[in-house]
Amino acid sequence: MERPASRPLGTRADARALLAADIGGTSSRIEVRTPKGQLLGAATGPGCNLRSSGPDAFTSLAATMREALGAVPGKDVAHAVLAFSGAGPAQHQQVQRATHEAAAPLGIDGSRITVTDDHLVAFLAGGVGDDGILLLAGTGAVTVSYRDRRPIQRRDGMGWLLGDVGSAVWLGRRTVQAVAADLDHRGPRTRLTELVGDMLDLDLRDGLLPPSPTGDTRQDLIRALDSLVPAGSPAGLGRFAPLPGTVLEDPVARDILDTAIRHFCTTVRDLDPSLELPVVLAGSVLATPGPIREEVTCGFEAEGREHRTVASGLPGAIILAREMAEDDTALGDMAGDDIAEGGTATGVGA
Repeated sequence: MERPASRPLGTRADARALLAADIGGTSSRIEVRTPKGQLLGAATGPGCNLRSSGPDAFTSLAATMREALGAVPGKDVAHAVLAFSGAGPAQHQQVQRATHEAAAPLGIDGSRITVTDDHLVAFLAGGVGDDGILLLAGTGAVTVSYRDRRPIQRRDGMGWLLGDVGSAVWLGRRTVQAVAADLDHRGPRTRLTELVGDMLDLDLRDGLLPPSPTGDTRQDLIRALDSLVPAGSPAGLGRFAPLPGTVLEDPVARDILDTAIRHFCTTVRDLDPSLELPVVLAGSVLATPGPIREEVTCGFEAEGREHRTVASGLPGAIILAREMAEDDTALGDMAGDDIAEGGTATGVGA
């Protein structure tokens, strides 16, 4: 993706609004601002990802956009930047088409919409300049190195089925898999079984209080997860992601955490072995206090690596929306990043 050049604001853009959206697999955050930064409206809604957020994702996104716009007519939006998880080349055309369809009833023309993945906006939100590394772990997970805002190398971001190691979905999936192995005597006993049972209001250990609905705690787990995480919506597994961090003394939980931490540190080191580039940490797993964030950042500090944490990619999306609004030739959507190594984001992605 070519870097949009920064430009001074003009009177045409000053009179109109900018819409910026940071859209993950679990939640969406949208702001409407003037080009000078005044907040006109904001809204938070469900996530929107083709493969992980369910069939009604774009209907929910349209409702969240409408709420954020409030009294601002869609025709007054000079430019909208919607940064999606999972909107890389493999899914970009589908995401773009669905976004245009969702925005049309709001009065926002497709020529004023930029659809991109959430990587660049998260990186720009870190304010480290145009060169650096994004380490993002939310619903999905990816590591990307940038030079002059251009993605040079990528690790992961391949979706919940093929990768996203260390993401919330990955952590949640590893947690419930460990519980299933415990119940089935295929793996070691773990305190995660009781914790997952508490979340599901089930006695997964003995099936006594409350009584097992099926007479088999393994089947109780299957039935509960089928209801909680329906087919096509694996993002729901993310609700189990915090559990390993609450029982650090449990060997199974500790192994899940250590695998994620090693993966994050190793991928950053692979992309920048000389420690030259600052790292922007983003996504709920890395932006929320907990053992993963603490141990990853401690590792960076021990190496002498500069790092910053961002809570949202919205500031980066606003930067892009302002720049695109000033470019009268910006009539199309930016396609997904062209990665030098040929990697693409698929599935949940980051």
